[in-house]
Parts: sequence; structure tokens; C-alpha cells
Amino acid sequence: MNEIELWAFDHILLFLLGVVLPLFAVFQSQPDMEGVTFDTTMKKQIYYGNGLFQWICVGLIVLLWWTSDRNFGDLGLQLGKWSTLGFTLLGLTVGLYLLDVFSEFRNREKLAEAKKDWLEKVPILPTTEEEFRHFLFVAFTAGVCEEIIFRGFFVQYFLAINENNLMGNVLSVLIPAFLFACGHLYQGHKAVAKTMTMAILFGWIFILTESLLLLMLVHFLVDVFSGYLAFRLLRT
Repeated sequence: MNEIELWAFDHILLFLLGVVLPLFAVFQSQPDMEGVTFDTTMKKQIYYGNGLFQWICVGLIVLLWWTSDRNFGDLGLQLGKWSTLGFTLLGLTVGLYLLDVFSEFRNREKLAEAKKDWLEKVPILPTTEEEFRHFLFVAFTAGVCEEIIFRGFFVQYFLAINENNLMGNVLSVLIPAFLFACGHLYQGHKAVAKTMTMAILFGWIFILTESLLLLMLVHFLVDVFSGYLAFRLLRT
């Protein structure tokens, strides 16, 4: 993977996207959700408001890449290369997700526990067919934007400031994964651990394959499936 030359705007974006946003998610998003019942209109506003903000962030990254005359392939927007280890890790990621789903929903007691947890910690999940249709925009946005931000941009940023060796690669995967997981603290520590595990695997896959395209697809499908499970379990 080609190492990029960092500009001042890289540091500004890293601070905004990697520090300010996770802190906002931790200290603002969760208090706003406590004790609030979200109707369809409110959920749609959150879906499209947050989605628009993520696309604006990606737009800033794309603008930075364009003005600095960088190869968009270095951002992961390319077919990439074959990596047996990379595709093995991708299969492992999908397998772990399906195993977790089976573990969480294997009996009525687990189903009731998951439902209670979702209602308390993630009350913006879809509960009607209409909400699920709009949730597809959330899944698509997350699949594309979060991969560009937290894998493409963040991993490349930390690769540029770390040594080009194993330890440098490890830090370049772990730091973005930690920042990504921090943005999910409102979902509880269990969700944070799962999110960080996925982010670490995705970071390594990106470094090995130099592409985000399959990661975007898997991320999108995981979010769609998770939203569908929530809709089926919580539907009103």
C-alpha cells in the first residue's frame, strides 16, 4: 500500500472525525436517547440527518484526496489485490457475526433479553416495515461512509505516521478500531467489544487487500440483516 504524504488538513480531519465525533457520541447521543420514545418521523429524521452528516465527512475526505492529487486507490476505492489471508479473515468475520447472531437468538430467553437491550440502548432501530425501508439508507451510508472514514482515511493516516513495519501496521489498525468502537459506547460495552473486533479484522483486511469494496458490501449486508432482525423482533 502506497504511503501518503500528510497535509495540515489531514490532521484537522483526524481530530474532528476521530476525537470530536466519538466524544459527541459518548456524551451527547446516549443522554438524548434515555427515556425517549422515538416515533417513525423522529427515526427518519435521525436516519437521514446522521446519514447526511456522514456523507459530508466523506465529501471532505474526497476533496482532500482530489486537491492533494492522491490516488483514490490508496483510499481503498479500487479492486485491490488477492490475499489469501485477507479473504480468510473476511470469511472469519462473517462466520463470527453469524455465530454471534445464533448465540443471541438461540432461545426465547435470549430473544427477550435482546429485545429489552435494544429498546433500552438503541431505541432508534426500525420497528415497522416503513422504518426498515428507510433504515436501508442508514445501512448503505454506514457501509460506504464508515469504511472510507475509519478504514480508508484513518488507517492510511496512521500508516503515514508510523514505521513501515509490523508494529506500525498493528497501531494503524488498532487506533482506528478503538476510535470506531468509541462511537458505539451508547450501545453498551458488549456492543463495543464486538464492534472493535470487527473493526480490527476489517483494518487488517484493508491493509492486506488494499481495497474497501468487499468490506463496504459486507458492512452493508451486516447492517441490513441486523436492522431486519430488529424489525422482526420489535415490530409494532
